[in-house]
Amino acid sequence: MNTLDSMKNQLAPTGLYRLDGTTAVDFELASYAAGFEPIRRDLLALQTESYAATACGYGLRSKERVFALTPRGDTESQREALLRLCAVRRGSCTKEGIESALSALGLSVRLEEDPANLKIIAHFLSPPACGETAAKKKLEIFCPAHLLVELDFSGIS
Repeated sequence: MNTLDSMKNQLAPTGLYRLDGTTAVDFELASYAAGFEPIRRDLLALQTESYAATACGYGLRSKERVFALTPRGDTESQREALLRLCAVRRGSCTKEGIESALSALGLSVRLEEDPANLKIIAHFLSPPACGETAAKKKLEIFCPAHLLVELDFSGIS
């Protein structure tokens, strides 16, 4: 429904206006609608771009920047990665949850918990495409701040 139809539908039940397309009120509403329609379209686009599940343009790119994701040509794989990264809920801050988030960032790791030494060891299963330094930064973002993060690249063949 466009802006003009919406305004007419809101006014019709009052019975105050004829709204048959020939009155001064019809022309005034058409004038208002012409000004409001671009704003309505922009607000609908903003709403669409605000959520990872529906974003397809600037919303997707801005979320990629927030999570330091490398832009890829495949929008759906980026959306899937963003949905996994944004899926914070009760019980998601576990070893498996962190491994899933790191996987969404393109890091193939198996985490080992070492509570006695207050650290997490990240065993890389494949070389990180972003490089070891960037991989360490990504790990530090998602691992608990009170634990040390140790990287292990010995399992990569």
